[in-house]
Amino acid sequence: MLPEYFHDLRVRDAIERGLAEHSLMGMRGFKDFSRAVHIVDERFREIATVRIALADPKVFSWWHHVVPGRGSEEFARDLQLHFGVTIEIV
Repeated sequence: MLPEYFHDLRVRDAIERGLAEHSLMGMRGFKDFSRAVHIVDERFREIATVRIALADPKVFSWWHHVVPGRGSEEFARDLQLHFGVTIEIV
């Protein structure tokens, strides 16, 4: 479902706030965590290949501007209804 998808993106938003927090940057494990996030981001970029138009795109980070090219029938229907994009139903 589209609401669940956008809810899950809020987790990535929280991660980004942590990565940008200067007081955390010197902590042990921060670099490893940052690298792990980068790896996951790259994988997400490979999967989320369909761009969606947002009302105010500057407000949202890049991961809000794309959706996976494949998904459930309900997810596909929501995307078509709200953003006019078509994805493959699996």
